[in-house]
Amino acid sequence: MVSVPDIETSRLRLVALTEKLARLQIEDRPAFFQALGVCEEAAWPPQLMDEGAMRWLSDELAQHPDHVGWYNWVYVSPSLNRLMGIGGFKGAPNRDGIVEIGYSMLISFREQGLATEGVTALLDWAYAHDSVNGVIAHTKSHRNPSHRVLEKAGFIEGKRAMNEEEGFEVTSWSHQRQLAAAE
Repeated sequence: MVSVPDIETSRLRLVALTEKLARLQIEDRPAFFQALGVCEEAAWPPQLMDEGAMRWLSDELAQHPDHVGWYNWVYVSPSLNRLMGIGGFKGAPNRDGIVEIGYSMLISFREQGLATEGVTALLDWAYAHDSVNGVIAHTKSHRNPSHRVLEKAGFIEGKRAMNEEEGFEVTSWSHQRQLAAAE
């Protein structure tokens, strides 16, 4: 069995999803909450974590069970015993040592700095691995709260390009190991 890493911050406990937890999230939501030891959350999952994303995650973890931590982490409020959001990576580092990060908070937990706290914790976790040289992110180009999360976490805004498949412009963001070490 793969051990489930946890990350503790001042207001969050991040729990990496295993294939079993990812599957429970789809197939048996009450068992998912019970396995995490949290109260059931009627609003779960957060925006951007739709059925397709959950199935993709479960399939990826089934194919790569040793990559726990390189996919999604749930953000848990230890004081409220509730899930607040989700964040993580789109897989292990590529051959250049780059990973892509993403995140989504439940509406009731937005605009409190929690997404930034989670992203910063995930950056620290990623950079603790020698194989990681940088972290990238992509957002819709129109100014939105996600831009501020990335700015506060030390990301640099990059190029904009039209995502023809999605029908909107996307901004690329980057965060480099050497910049993280200088902070």
